[in-house]
Amino acid sequence: MTKSNAQTHPLPWWAAGILLGLVLVLALSLTQSLDVSPQFITTNTGILESTAPEYIESHPLVRNEDFVKSGEGWWLAIGILIGACVAAVQLRVWKLRATCDLWQQNHNTPIVVRMIAGFAGGSLMLLGAGIAYGGVSSNFIKGLSELSLSAIPFTIAMLFSGMLVAYLIYPAASSKNNHGS
Repeated sequence: MTKSNAQTHPLPWWAAGILLGLVLVLALSLTQSLDVSPQFITTNTGILESTAPEYIESHPLVRNEDFVKSGEGWWLAIGILIGACVAAVQLRVWKLRATCDLWQQNHNTPIVVRMIAGFAGGSLMLLGAGIAYGGVSSNFIKGLSELSLSAIPFTIAMLFSGMLVAYLIYPAASSKNNHGS
């Protein structure tokens, strides 16, 4: 791994965190929502409407005005993508790759295995969010920024389970960092 420098990290972590929090407050005051999930749901509904119109006509939620309005925020998703690309190019950290060094160091398996593992993990995460009748971004980003009481234990559980999974998936990196090597 390479050492951090001012070229790739122009701000200390704490300053970047404060600025990100202020951007979140500004975005919430302007749009009232930072959730990008409804855009995908309403787009899928539009596709489903062309293939199964009778289902869409009888569905109670799809014709709800609030549901339709919630899917009008594609600009947020597009802005996130463009902003990430601009930041990566500006910081000169743009690097197209199929797998990370830690995966190769710990597993030394073909890229297809990593793609399957990532797909399975993402599917489980979305399934859990669906069972809980919510979304990861809603509970974590939006809920925590609004100081929702239900978002606090969710965020703590998500962070700790993420650290546990990272420790289990990348044991070589974990033991190397713990022993100071």
